[in-house]
Amino acid sequence: MARPWLGGLLAVATLGLAHAQRPPEAGGEGAQLEPVEVTSRRALQDRFFAPGSMVVLDRGDIERLGAFSVADVLKQLPGVVVNTAADGSVEIRMRGMERSATQLLVDGQRQASGRGQLALDQLPPEMVERIEVVRSPSAEFSGATGGTINIVLRQATVKRETSVRVTDNTVWGHHRGQIFFSRTGPLTERGPATPGQPADDPWAYFLAAASTGVLLGSNGHSRVVGPLGTTESESVSRYRRQEYSLTPRLTGKLAPGDQLTLRGFFSRATFGGAVDSATTIDGNPPATSATRDHQHQVRHFATLGADWTHRFESTKLETTLAANRLREDVDRAGSVVAGPAIGSTSFFGDRRREDVANFKTKLSTTGSPLLRMGGAEIEHRTLGIDTDSSATGPFSAEATLDRRILWAQDEWAWGERGTITAGLRGESIVITTRGPTLGTVRRHIPVVQPSVHLRRPWDDQWQWRANLARTTRNPRVWDLVDRTTPSSGLNSLVNPDTAGNPALRPETSWALDTGVERRLGTDGQAGGNLFVRRVSDAIGPLVTQQVGGRWLEQRSNVGDATVWGLEFDARTHLGVLGLPRDWTLNTNLSLLNSRMTSGPNTGQRIPGQPRYTASLNVAKPIRRTGGLFGGFTLNVNGAADLMTAPGRTGRDRARTTLDVHLGGVVAGLGYWRIGLQNITDAPYRRMRRYEDPAAGTTTSQGELYLTPRAYLTVGTQF
Repeated sequence: MARPWLGGLLAVATLGLAHAQRPPEAGGEGAQLEPVEVTSRRALQDRFFAPGSMVVLDRGDIERLGAFSVADVLKQLPGVVVNTAADGSVEIRMRGMERSATQLLVDGQRQASGRGQLALDQLPPEMVERIEVVRSPSAEFSGATGGTINIVLRQATVKRETSVRVTDNTVWGHHRGQIFFSRTGPLTERGPATPGQPADDPWAYFLAAASTGVLLGSNGHSRVVGPLGTTESESVSRYRRQEYSLTPRLTGKLAPGDQLTLRGFFSRATFGGAVDSATTIDGNPPATSATRDHQHQVRHFATLGADWTHRFESTKLETTLAANRLREDVDRAGSVVAGPAIGSTSFFGDRRREDVANFKTKLSTTGSPLLRMGGAEIEHRTLGIDTDSSATGPFSAEATLDRRILWAQDEWAWGERGTITAGLRGESIVITTRGPTLGTVRRHIPVVQPSVHLRRPWDDQWQWRANLARTTRNPRVWDLVDRTTPSSGLNSLVNPDTAGNPALRPETSWALDTGVERRLGTDGQAGGNLFVRRVSDAIGPLVTQQVGGRWLEQRSNVGDATVWGLEFDARTHLGVLGLPRDWTLNTNLSLLNSRMTSGPNTGQRIPGQPRYTASLNVAKPIRRTGGLFGGFTLNVNGAADLMTAPGRTGRDRARTTLDVHLGGVVAGLGYWRIGLQNITDAPYRRMRRYEDPAAGTTTSQGELYLTPRAYLTVGTQF
């Protein structure tokens, strides 16, 4: 039966179909104000010449992909692997390393913690101007041992354009709708031309509004075998997420050499649902129990920013001022029924607030093909939490992080074709935490991070790269808060409570990358890379059993480690296989290894690091002239060891997922797209073993299934 709301939204979307896909008009109407560049820009086809192994996907590239979301765009980039995490969120890996080793920026700014970040699995690509992928550490993009992804949101243009898209998500037989609308164009008319001078460029605006609904959850099964018997548990989690967002931008020239962009992002999101579980204990005597954990969450997020660019004769000064504010209320209520007459209830409430203020400036050359740049940054980030729970009672905690940064980077010619890029970054980090357990803890951490990158072409087709850099990965503010969050559902070795760690130190490493790249035709590239990381104070999870038998996971500095691996990537057309040349292939493969050289896990691999990651994307890009487009993405994550403490071992099993999509463009009307995500119904499988000298060996196994998801999108652009 048709959904009334969906029919109404489809009617709205089809109002402009007669004007859709109209080419830009000739003359000044198609002109575009110069983008405010948050970073130095290199086009995708210029990857071969970029200093520091940088790849850029611009607006034209993104449109041709015909992607459903920004996550789909990232799947087609070299060195990037995108998976769905066990909680339904998007997990992004670079160099095959854990998700926190990849630094994600939006408009050059680090985002607020938790759900304050953009939902990349649902963010329409129409919201993105370009995506920059920095695979090697540099003075400008430091703080990530895996790599950095910078998502630059749409810029205002004087080219008039309206986009409308409507989506229906279907999972577990239920539907959630989404609608997106954007409009860009001149705010004022072009000024009259003066004899001998060009006409004044008008101010331009971009405005996007979206209502996004999505269903999340999983079906789980766990089995615990111990000295006292066997425990079997079945769980079902179902959550609803609804977000309303507004994104305004205004761009114009204050003077011939000055351009200003004012930007904002405002959203209100609700998240709610429940986890139901049933447990059977085959002990002496046998027992049964049932639990229900209900959660409701409301989040308000806002960011305001201003980007000012001033051009001198041969240099450019870029300055950004931004502020983020996050307010989030979380309420959870749990109940346990054990036997016919034994029951208990629990509650947990959080009032979270996060505020971020950021100022950064960069000066770079524009009159030479060799890039020289330097900059400064100041960041102040605070996180406060008021918690009340049946286990601990009310208490408050707070954490602040202050960063002061100076950096410089210079590029020199090396022979006729090669370049040498050297940089130096200095940071002063002050971390202060206040909580009920340790009181006030304050630390000052000075950081010096040099980097050098060599690029040496052998001919027009082959070149060699090498990069040596020192990086520092700061802990998330959320991980520093002195408090404990109970697990959703039955607490176990595979589903523990989580706790912050005010004593958590930054992770530092020396990174060495070296490899070769080759052009494949006119628009394809392939590369092979060897990387080594010498890591100090590696950040990883430690799981312990607390008084009362509850399991607790805490991110800690687990020791020093060495990480090494091989990475291969390729992007090319499929004409060599007899298919049309507009079919593209993108593939990534990372082979990984590591060894802890100190700490409780000496001699073991870093906990949670997969042995390999791989992705394969084959797609036929969208064409405005009409016709079908489509493709598939195959992701493979290898097994990962989970030796998180002496006597506690385990492993995450390998996992393979497959997404497919098919769409079409009707010239002069619009487009449609049908997608199926996780059609392999691949489960997350985890096994843990706990050796207790007194009680014996306990083995815990868990499986988590994310049901395949289907969606239908129709849209138009005019």
